[in-house]
Amino acid sequence: MSIIFIGGGNMASALIGGLVAHGQPISHIGVVDIQPEVAQRLHQRWGIQVHPTLAHALHDAGTLVLSVKPQQMQAVTEAMPPLATDLRVISIAAGIGTALLSRWLKGHVNIVRVMPNTPALIQQGTAGLYAMPQVSSEDRLHAQSLMRAVGSAVWVNQESDLDAVTAVSGSGPAYVFLLMEAMLRAAQELGLDAATANTLVLDTVQGAAMLAKAGSDSPTQLRERVTSPGGTTEAALSVLNVACMEQTIGEAIRAAAQRSRELGARLEQGVGVNN
Repeated sequence: MSIIFIGGGNMASALIGGLVAHGQPISHIGVVDIQPEVAQRLHQRWGIQVHPTLAHALHDAGTLVLSVKPQQMQAVTEAMPPLATDLRVISIAAGIGTALLSRWLKGHVNIVRVMPNTPALIQQGTAGLYAMPQVSSEDRLHAQSLMRAVGSAVWVNQESDLDAVTAVSGSGPAYVFLLMEAMLRAAQELGLDAATANTLVLDTVQGAAMLAKAGSDSPTQLRERVTSPGGTTEAALSVLNVACMEQTIGEAIRAAAQRSRELGARLEQGVGVNN
């Protein structure tokens, strides 16, 4: 049985790359995309067959991965024929709830909704997953294995929790990139050349994340260990504390979660996210 991607964009490409790296045969992967440049890119990179319509690919599909843009999802799914009840459907489109997706798919309920993030492009992503109650344990495991091909995967018990996943990990890389931007700018203002500043900042962020993952100590414990009384780190953190950095980050994440809820509600009401 094949895994068929509906849409061949960046996240689909990341998942395909992860699957291939984990031993999935190319012959068991297909893509449906009407854009010739997408077909050319995927065929040149992996030799994957790209179909112009779902009808060409559906006959041997075991899993459909819906990876089109949210504003395209209704037209794409409503154009599909009724799906076999055992066909696994995995959606990585932000904001579209499983109930709405099921309605567009003519009542299909074997649906897992996934919120990935961009580090999946280098197989270092993390994803939150929610399954409709009708999804079997076997099919849940299949969806989890697919996402673990590009990083880690965690299940949430309530679909509404995916708004928090979106705010923390979906948008989270941007928060880290913003911190890196600020550190790079400050390093160069202090006289370091751009190449040196870039190496120091990138390796510091990577090393801190790896240290946090490597042991059992919490980020709070790790921060306290770096912060000597009266030292340089304490001087820096005192400025961040005065600026209420922790509170600001919390407010930012809550704003992202609220926006995720709003976009989902607009899609439920039939209003495009770009309107």
